[in-house]
Amino acid sequence: MTANQFFVPMIAPGAGRRAHAREETVGENATELALLELQRPGDMRTRVALAPALVEAKKLETILEKAAELGCAAFLPVVSARSVRAPKERADRKLERWNRIVREAAEQCKGPLVTAVEPPRALKSFLRRPPAGLRLFLSEHGGRPLGEIVAGAPAAGRPAAVVLLVGPKGGWTGAEEKDIRAAGFTAVTLGRRILRAETAAVAAAAMIMHFWNEI
Repeated sequence: MTANQFFVPMIAPGAGRRAHAREETVGENATELALLELQRPGDMRTRVALAPALVEAKKLETILEKAAELGCAAFLPVVSARSVRAPKERADRKLERWNRIVREAAEQCKGPLVTAVEPPRALKSFLRRPPAGLRLFLSEHGGRPLGEIVAGAPAAGRPAAVVLLVGPKGGWTGAEEKDIRAAGFTAVTLGRRILRAETAAVAAAAMIMHFWNEI
């Protein structure tokens, strides 16, 4: 590879491909590339969709950045009863910034996959049509240890997809937990420590990605 050739993740969210490209022209507002080769790495064994409840804007963007660095396939924020409502902002501008964050994270980590980002939606709406896969949610009221689930599963028993719901500061309300369980989600816990919402989201996603994709 020469000095003006490099690999870039495909812009399409969730594409799971990288392009081998050559720099052609550099302008003030844009750089033109010549496509040399498309690469599709081996498929991810378990695709992880992280669905955190809204927290403060900067903390939510930290969760997004780390989820993208870890290689989560999708970022699906939800609005719960205790969510922090962000200041009003045009949805297209917010999504543009979030997509820039995941692209930069993929480039930083040389990841082949650009995390797909969706706009926030109400928890009830999310639960009506959750993504396919193993459905898990972090609960402050107990549940099966997440480490036990991910470390104990044999390679042949690992799910093709996981959707992980993480609550906001203060956790889920009792009614929300009831609705989440009714939608087929299993309660899981990270242990005895009470973690901040953003810490819990990143720790749980990292655990799943490590055990079901990296080893």
